[in-house]
Amino acid sequence: MMRYALLLLVSLFTSQLFADELKFEGEQLETNLGVGYAVRLLDMNGDDKLDICIVDQKRVLWLENPTWTEHEIVGEGQTSADNVAFAPHDINGDGQIDFALAAGWGGGQTPRGTIQWITSAGGQNDRWAVYPIRIEPTTHRIRFANILGDDKPELIVAPLFGQPDREAGVRLIALEIPEKPETEAWPVHLIDNSLPVMHNFLPLDFTGNGQTDILSASYEGVHLHERQPDGTWQKTQLGTGDQKSQPSRGASEIKVGKLASGEKYIATIEPWHGNKVVVYTKDKDQPLRSLWQRHVLDDQLRWGHAVWCANLDDDADEELVIGVRDDESESTRRGLRIFDPIAADGSKFTRTIVDPGAVAIEDLAVGDLNNDGQADIVAVGRQTHNVKIYWNKTQ
Repeated sequence: MMRYALLLLVSLFTSQLFADELKFEGEQLETNLGVGYAVRLLDMNGDDKLDICIVDQKRVLWLENPTWTEHEIVGEGQTSADNVAFAPHDINGDGQIDFALAAGWGGGQTPRGTIQWITSAGGQNDRWAVYPIRIEPTTHRIRFANILGDDKPELIVAPLFGQPDREAGVRLIALEIPEKPETEAWPVHLIDNSLPVMHNFLPLDFTGNGQTDILSASYEGVHLHERQPDGTWQKTQLGTGDQKSQPSRGASEIKVGKLASGEKYIATIEPWHGNKVVVYTKDKDQPLRSLWQRHVLDDQLRWGHAVWCANLDDDADEELVIGVRDDESESTRRGLRIFDPIAADGSKFTRTIVDPGAVAIEDLAVGDLNNDGQADIVAVGRQTHNVKIYWNKTQ
């Protein structure tokens, strides 16, 4: 009887082990990209299915779910190349999705940097109309978030480098949507200008006080930016970043995930455009506004470039999804890596490598594309110029 119980226990444990194993099946789409700089999953046509929206080097397009028919809404010549980032929002209040679009990228090596908004209103032959917002040199990442607490979100803009030279601080700013966005200037609010090189930021209510904060990843590490009652912003360092590497240092991409305990973890790539997957965790009794513990999960990659946190296996925590842009060696390839928390304090994760070498991942996004209750992954490539869906087959 005892032996039977033991065998049953082992059987149940084994079943649970395989049930929790992450499994994905890749599907290569027909769309060919120049550089897939950014991807988002949005319902573009109101059919309750997530479509794939992509900022390509010289165009903006969306792929219609489930046929993945390509719709090009901004073509070559409508903006100054390269298009590098976009942010969805109904800017003109007509009930349709618009995009703010950052272009004129040029690798951040030029003083270019145009910000415009694109809308289907007034467009012709599937092409959307383009309205200029402003020039902000080396603009690299943009997102809409309500940081002023008014009735509209603001467009948060993060350049890569400070101006007039790279020793000056990056102008992290918020642009207010005016009443007439087609013709009126967008008022500017300065959030921070003290960090010399930034790569990305994340707006969220990090402190739980009902107000939108900003987490930034820069040469100086990870910082929390909080708006004060008088309208000024306070900056607190939460993560050191990799300060030993040269010439790049600090941290790159940034996202926030959830552990089974309900506590947060902060995920980055380090150093800037670096070779390490890093998470930061806070001890239970540790003050929120203090340096969090740094854990290196993986140092076998080259040019980590995309980070996402999502629940992929319907358990109590969120997995960390990483896109690697370049091959480190013939045996350590670019592509998709997934890290699953296995320690209660977030100090240890298991790594799953998916489809190595297939996509030189510049960006990725996670969402349920086929409405089966499981989150799928879409990756867009740089050198590989491709779009690939990774269908979640985890049981």
